[in-house]
Amino acid sequence: MKLIRRAPAVRTLLAVFDSVQAATQTVSGIIARGIVPAALEMLDNPILAALNAAFGMDFPEDAAAVLLVEVDGLNAGLDRQVERIEAVCAEQGAREVRRARTEAERARLWAARKKAFGAIGRLAPNYLTQDGVVPRTRLPELIERAREIAARHGVKSVNVFHAGDGNIHPCLTYDEKVPGEVERVTLASQEILGVCLDLGGSLSGEHGIGVEKLSLMNRLFAPADLDAMRAVRAVFDPELRSNPHKALPDHSGACVEVQPRKQAAS
Repeated sequence: MKLIRRAPAVRTLLAVFDSVQAATQTVSGIIARGIVPAALEMLDNPILAALNAAFGMDFPEDAAAVLLVEVDGLNAGLDRQVERIEAVCAEQGAREVRRARTEAERARLWAARKKAFGAIGRLAPNYLTQDGVVPRTRLPELIERAREIAARHGVKSVNVFHAGDGNIHPCLTYDEKVPGEVERVTLASQEILGVCLDLGGSLSGEHGIGVEKLSLMNRLFAPADLDAMRAVRAVFDPELRSNPHKALPDHSGACVEVQPRKQAAS
């Protein structure tokens, strides 16, 4: 780890789209132009409506999705990057692209992103989210398939995620008091993670495997790979004191711990 000096200048944009597919395709288009934003976030229609209701935001509620885009660096050249980003948005049919003209406007946009998960309470009593990751070019397909999976299981999917690196957070909304909904949302979540793997992605972009993803580890790694991970873990944690029962699956997909190393006789 290292300390990084704050960029001397920053530009923040909000692009509004009439389809989720156009928004996700814009993500790939921006990266394809050689632009690497400091942040590139997507929020879809249900999240926008919830933010408006919960925190008095002014997002267009008939928009399918918005992209929050931020670039930073030396002031010289940033406006040119913004123009190129705006051009990509226009190519994909963006309805409008707003520039944050003041620090207060920028802070308000970021406040909306940071409050997005809290606003989901306006949509349902409970939600389950994941952090699978796919190549950016597969985002449109993943979002569409996640919606289909959620609908098939009788739950709703809303999206707010780190579009710039393909790290998705499909939020499956439900009510735990309704019989069967917990089971349905769990099945839908597992199926969405499976799609991430099918599209060349991974089970986690930032939050790790934990317990609920153990059953899918055997689809991502070969038995020899998992054995190597167990061996490395045993070197650093021979008594398995770190996150017990949250380690690695056996070859059937169940959680299994490496046997602790016996202490040498003194």
